[in-house]
Amino acid sequence: MPPQAYALVTLFSICSIVLGIVAVRLLARGGGPRGRAAYPLPVVGAFLAFYLIGHRLGLAVGPEVSLFGFQVALLGDLLIGFVAALGVAAVQAAFVRARGRRAVSP
Repeated sequence: MPPQAYALVTLFSICSIVLGIVAVRLLARGGGPRGRAAYPLPVVGAFLAFYLIGHRLGLAVGPEVSLFGFQVALLGDLLIGFVAALGVAAVQAAFVRARGRRAVSP
């Protein structure tokens, strides 16, 4: 794999981390989980969305820009990654809330 590909994967990894953190913090305001354990799943969800859209399906949502020698629809990919991170964080928050109710209820 060429170094440019590693650079692109690194960029999308960093974007996934940031999007996952933002998604968890947004949902934590609404009663979602706040601890360190809440972050990995949304981050992975965002990265898998990037992988599925860009690499596996080859979809381009929005205008493309040249990054590290590749044509990437960066804004569309970031939007889809954020939606995926929010979705995973929402499911995770719902699961934690439902589990908490069962633990409190007799």
